Amino acid sequence: MPRSAVAESPGEKLNPEAIREQLESIVQDPAFRSSKRSIQFLRYVVEKTLSGDADQIKERTIGVEVFGRPPSYDTNEDHIVRTAASELRKRLAIYYGEEKHRSELRMSLVPGSYIPQFKLPEPAGAVAETDAGMDGVGGLATITAAELELKEPLVVSAATERSWKNWYTVSTVAVVLLVAVFGYLWFRPQSAQALFWKPVVETPGAVLLAVGDVPNGPPSSTPGETASSLPIIHKTSSTTVPFADAVTTARVLGVLQLQGKRVMIRREEASSFTDLREGPVVLIGAFNNEWSLRLTQQLRYSLALDAEKHLIYIKDAKNPSLRTWSWATDKSTDDQGAAGGPVLMDYALISRIWNSETGHVVIVVGGLYTYGTETAGEFLSDPQLMQTIAKQIPKNSHTNLQIVLGTTVTDAVAGPPKVLAVSAE
Repeated sequence: MPRSAVAESPGEKLNPEAIREQLESIVQDPAFRSSKRSIQFLRYVVEKTLSGDADQIKERTIGVEVFGRPPSYDTNEDHIVRTAASELRKRLAIYYGEEKHRSELRMSLVPGSYIPQFKLPEPAGAVAETDAGMDGVGGLATITAAELELKEPLVVSAATERSWKNWYTVSTVAVVLLVAVFGYLWFRPQSAQALFWKPVVETPGAVLLAVGDVPNGPPSSTPGETASSLPIIHKTSSTTVPFADAVTTARVLGVLQLQGKRVMIRREEASSFTDLREGPVVLIGAFNNEWSLRLTQQLRYSLALDAEKHLIYIKDAKNPSLRTWSWATDKSTDDQGAAGGPVLMDYALISRIWNSETGHVVIVVGGLYTYGTETAGEFLSDPQLMQTIAKQIPKNSHTNLQIVLGTTVTDAVAGPPKVLAVSAE
């Protein structure tokens, strides 16, 4: 059955052929072609479900049959299935986020499990039909005075007067309760996510989102390097951006659009200092975004290079000799975080910087490697994760705020973000 028939016939029952056709379209898309793991995972759970064996889709079963783990492997120590499922969900979100795919049969994983679910797209006119008969204010139905018809003459009696008095009392109580509710909503503490993004959201105008370019190898040191020297970024001529940066861009874009902000997206190379002065800015990327390096240089935590030890790292100005939060630039990128190997960590730095000259805020979101950038985007777009630092976010939006995150890499997939340090000064 062609996919167009699925989109045009919302009442039609899904069949295996339509689902398999959609599966092939998904795995051949650029969002999936670069991830063999996501393709294997999606094919496995879809075929299991179509064969009637959805009840067998368990974490251990997937680990053994898809990723070659031994039957006795410890799922508490080896998170391969959970991290692969997280990656699959992200890639599906990117796929269906494109306009050209929104009319297609939708695949997703049921929340809290690894079982796939299949849904036909909403017909284009569904929303309009649902709103028929509603007014333009909040979708509330209205009744005009002309539509009311009195069946009997209106007579005011003593009982009616008492009812009016009772109604007045009830109305007064209702007003008091409404005032109390609105007062609570007005004065209640804001969420950590709302406080973090507040100076961006409250600034009039559009937000510039500048995404780092594809790097051509690791950064290098400046000849005659001093403590204030910036690492030199080597870029390719590619007009694309790294996948992790694209995922993080999509997450940040979603947060800002939910707040009603208009966003302009540009490559870092196409962004000038004049652009940074015109309004709030979000910089995506660390060692592939020169603005990120420059603007964090004078803060407590900055992005630094140790050329002798072949490390890029997050530097702590109060402990400059430490290299705890680092990434080796001379190591192979193959089999990163493979099961049975040494624990591999990546790190990210999130900085909210107030520029007193322009009166605008700049937010820098970048990891030492791609895993760090991706986990930083996950942290900023998840209200529950951000709530862990609620007490450390300054209410004064003119105070610089920095967050250091860490993530464990398992089979080349980033794990959940962990807050390592917060600085507000």
